[in-house]
Amino acid sequence: MSIRDTPVLPIEAIGEEFRSGTKSYERPGPIDGVAIQRLPRFVDDRGFFQEIYRAKADHAGSESLAAFFRDVPVAQLNYTIVNAENHVKGLHYHLKQQDVWFCPHPSKAKFVLFDVRKASPTYLRTQVVVAGDGQDLLVRIPEGVAHGYRPLTNPCALFYLVTRTFDVNDPDEHRIPWDHPAVRDLWEVPNG
Repeated sequence: MSIRDTPVLPIEAIGEEFRSGTKSYERPGPIDGVAIQRLPRFVDDRGFFQEIYRAKADHAGSESLAAFFRDVPVAQLNYTIVNAENHVKGLHYHLKQQDVWFCPHPSKAKFVLFDVRKASPTYLRTQVVVAGDGQDLLVRIPEGVAHGYRPLTNPCALFYLVTRTFDVNDPDEHRIPWDHPAVRDLWEVPNG
């Protein structure tokens, strides 16, 4: 019997409560304006070294990181740690600033992005990025793209820079419920 002669089981042979569509492996494209930069690690017997920011390219191999930050006026660098179990750091967006997020090793987090810009070609699109724990990424989040994260390790660290200093009198932080219908199913870690 060849592979072509292998019998085909009809869907009707499966119990009704177990019938479903086939799993989709298609991933939606990225949100317009979101940029992701992979960061190399230089590993030796003592540990590793990693560049996270570069203002200019001055040697071969430094062009990509410098280009990533070319139009990012760094105004403030922040560091946070979440050490609460099963916590989601809320969904919010900014009108006046961009964020660049980095989840350092050994922390790991799931970033959830949601485009709420009406004029964007990716309006209402969601994007999920898993970062940290060897997936060394910078994620640039433009104005009008809501963002939040779910720690996948405890504790979970996040470094992020912003293009505008925080002003308590004008916080530029607009909230969307973490369980908004467009994103509520994205926080879980998919199995299968």
